[in-house]
Amino acid sequence: MSDSRLCPTRLGYVHLRVKNLDESLAFWTRAVPLEVSARLGGRVYLRGGLQHHWIVLEQSADPGLERVALEVETRAELDAFEARLKALGVAFEAGDGLDTERVDRYLRFADPAGNPLELYCDMVAMPTPPTPRAVQLLDIQHVVLAAGDPSRATAFYRDVLGMRESDWVERDVCFLHMKNGWHHGIGVGGFGGAASGLNHVCFQPPGLDDVMRARATVRKLGYPITMDLLRHAPSTSVGFYFAGPDTVAEMSFGARHFTEDAPPRPRLLARGLDTIDVWQQGLVDHEQSVIDELKKMAERQRATG
Repeated sequence: MSDSRLCPTRLGYVHLRVKNLDESLAFWTRAVPLEVSARLGGRVYLRGGLQHHWIVLEQSADPGLERVALEVETRAELDAFEARLKALGVAFEAGDGLDTERVDRYLRFADPAGNPLELYCDMVAMPTPPTPRAVQLLDIQHVVLAAGDPSRATAFYRDVLGMRESDWVERDVCFLHMKNGWHHGIGVGGFGGAASGLNHVCFQPPGLDDVMRARATVRKLGYPITMDLLRHAPSTSVGFYFAGPDTVAEMSFGARHFTEDAPPRPRLLARGLDTIDVWQQGLVDHEQSVIDELKKMAERQRATG
């Protein structure tokens, strides 16, 4: 049953424009791994669960982020969001996309940084789970987006989209959670000087063994691991990051989980590298910044493009 807070339930999917569809498809089906659910109108839809898709790939001469889509629980809530966007003067496009997009209805707009967003309800459900693989996945868990003004972007996700702040890294990065309660479904911050864009997308396996099997698979396939095994201070999750032809992906499990009736008090965490990885305690130079490390990750990501 939904509560009175108007907020998306979860991260639904990420739509990427890619320069080489075959290379991208190999990454997302072998390294992550996802399963092709459909090919429609020049797009490839990939899933990791019963939802029709978690990732959409589309060949383009202009690669990049097409949209981040957030699931809304009911049509009534989507209608309420439409009224809110109108009242606040946020420009949006509304449409019915069952035949072409595999979601019943959507609203499309941008955050203050220019990151393209979608709210949707009622994605097509698949009748059977994906074919069993060595690495199991529970969900597509979060994205982190670049925003030149993190405070302004945070205010949008909080005040317009109804998300709750979980933690800050000083005032450089904010993590926000949705109704599903995972520590963050969206993160926003200034990375590598980018004003907007996708920093990474995270998938959640059920446990450490799946994370380690995923890591072994990525190493065998030869995709670069951009940040190896670590435990994040904000979310407490354990995972690793690896780069594909389009973006950086993360595999992690063990994130903090919040309930609707007991939201957290957001912390203001220090910039030290042991905020990225608590296992670095006592080993890091606290003059180094977590932002510097994330900038390096953004630079590595750009190099893959």
